[in-house]
Amino acid sequence: MSFLDTDKAPPRTRIMESLSHSRLTGMSRTDLDALTRRLAPRQLAQVERTSYQRRGADRQPGSRGGVFPQKPGDRERVVVALLYLRKLCTLDVLADALGDVSRSSIGNVFREIRPLLAEGGLLPPPAATRYRTAPDLLAATDEQTNTPTS
Repeated sequence: MSFLDTDKAPPRTRIMESLSHSRLTGMSRTDLDALTRRLAPRQLAQVERTSYQRRGADRQPGSRGGVFPQKPGDRERVVVALLYLRKLCTLDVLADALGDVSRSSIGNVFREIRPLLAEGGLLPPPAATRYRTAPDLLAATDEQTNTPTS
């Protein structure tokens, strides 16, 4: 938590900032934020439905429901699903880019978010470029940002 005493963002925040760039997601940050807000209630309902199915019954009174939040947050989950749907990279590359999230977790995120995007007719078109490594994926927005425009 030493980053709180500085003006530096934690590494995960910087990584998600890069991954949510419009060149990768195919949409502006404003549109991405709106999409995240739009999907949040459905994501919450989906998590609750899955938990109910695992338990086989309603929560017990006084139980600690939701004490351990999902590692990738709602916005991160939407970004990861969009990047994978756009075929920018493999699950392994996304896991490597995020560092502390496993390939299987990212696969689970994709399987959970894809139907929500499909329901709303929000499946993005494939990207023109496919990145083979996490550094290439993360550097893609830097290259585009620093490229002079004519």
